[in-house]
Amino acid sequence: MVDELRTEDVMETQEKEETMEEMMQQYDVMGDFHRGKVVEGTVVDSREDGWLVDVGYKCEGFLPRKEWTHRVLVEETPEPENGAKVRVQITNIGQGEDAQLGLSRWRCEFDERWNKLEEEAENNETITVKGIRKVKGGLIVSCCGIEGFIPISHLTQEGHGVNPGKLLDQEFSVKLIEKDRRKRRLVFSRRSLIEEELTGIRQAFYEQVHEGDVLEGDVSSITSFGVFVNLGAMEGLVHISELSWQRSAKAKEIVAKGDHVKVKVIGIDKENNRISLSIRQTLDDPWTTAAERWTPGKVTEGTVTNLTEFGAFVEIEPGVEGLIHIGDLSWTRIKHPKEVLKKGQKVEVSIIETDTERKRISLGYKQLNDPWKDAAEKYQKDAEVPVKVVRIADFGAFVELEEGIEGLIHISQLSTQRVENPKEVLSEGQEVTARVLEVNPVERRIRLSLRPANEEPVRRAPREESHDQPAMGGAPAKRSEDRPRRRRSEGGDRRRQESANSQLPQEEMNFSIGDLLKQREMEDGE
Repeated sequence: MVDELRTEDVMETQEKEETMEEMMQQYDVMGDFHRGKVVEGTVVDSREDGWLVDVGYKCEGFLPRKEWTHRVLVEETPEPENGAKVRVQITNIGQGEDAQLGLSRWRCEFDERWNKLEEEAENNETITVKGIRKVKGGLIVSCCGIEGFIPISHLTQEGHGVNPGKLLDQEFSVKLIEKDRRKRRLVFSRRSLIEEELTGIRQAFYEQVHEGDVLEGDVSSITSFGVFVNLGAMEGLVHISELSWQRSAKAKEIVAKGDHVKVKVIGIDKENNRISLSIRQTLDDPWTTAAERWTPGKVTEGTVTNLTEFGAFVEIEPGVEGLIHIGDLSWTRIKHPKEVLKKGQKVEVSIIETDTERKRISLGYKQLNDPWKDAAEKYQKDAEVPVKVVRIADFGAFVELEEGIEGLIHISQLSTQRVENPKEVLSEGQEVTARVLEVNPVERRIRLSLRPANEEPVRRAPREESHDQPAMGGAPAKRSEDRPRRRRSEGGDRRRQESANSQLPQEEMNFSIGDLLKQREMEDGE
């Protein structure tokens, strides 16, 4: 049994030795051809799916069309014709009757270019690349004939944007930050080189430039919050508030991209590498000579820039705004300026007062449309006019003759009969016809009446003593009208605070209390 097992082992060993011998013989037949070897051959035939190439092997090698080139290679090589010489790499060696070599051209090219790239990266800190196309998120570049990628965040210094399209067809230096031969991946960075270069430039800039200096530069970009100006060594920001003396100015209305502008350095932040600039401070302050141009009484046109609860701001020239107080907007009472004006509206105003120290100008709007100007001529005494009751007070009713003109019908002028409360006769919103008693344009007052002109109230005369009857002591008695008459109270301080027209009396009494007491004394003496 043991001898049989030994015999089987010897036979298996002989079979293995024969197999290895056959393999060696086959290798000898192949000569020096093996997978990965780069050889040069001649195209002998062209097919739809590739080419047959004679590389000196016992059979032709096949070069598929997909192995001619690859997207990672940057090249424009035309397809070969019969008889053309090509360099290829052996990718597969077939066995048997249909033995054939598998060939690839692009793998050969890729390996050669990759080796060249690694050698250059090892000997130099930077590599020269060329921008070939813009893609989402960055830029594709060519390095030693192989495509690489630069993320958009690595195209320029941190915190600044750049258009990758500006680098197309341009050669520039980069640093290799990632490579993967198996994935055929290359990633470069331009930012680190730019930052290193700018560090020295910034240091020189800070040594030469100080706050208050006036420089010149070009507008590089415009944003909603301001304008960036390229000063050569650095970029500075002109905030929108520093573009012009004009309030709420839009950047695109003042400058355009590429404009050459003069700026003043108003701030330097070395830690964050920020320069604050101002265009406005290089221009003359319009408030310096505002008092000379805007004198009281002058009429001009302006634009409403803002509406607040207390009035409307109007720009009468770039950088100079005035305020129309709510009381100077209308001759009638309004709750908000928006009832009269709207933002952006062109209006005509008059200058009331100019204060250059506080940079304030008081403007008038209603003064240009004063309805009281011709009121005395328009409303003659005893003329009957239609009016509308707008407010009722204890002492009378305020009525509107027209927009901006109000008058007072005193309680004593409401009826020929005595009236205790004006609400007994009138109500707010009621329209009646009244008679003009007096017009005072200076004090802006008009007195009116509802009583007809020929129906004034009849006043009772005080009782008189007989001229024949002597007074006590034989002297004739004095008439009661010689005593001064008293008037009723006018309604107290509260009524006087509501309107100056409350001074009007309701109606004089027909006789005084003193007259009545004197009469009774005389009757008792009889």
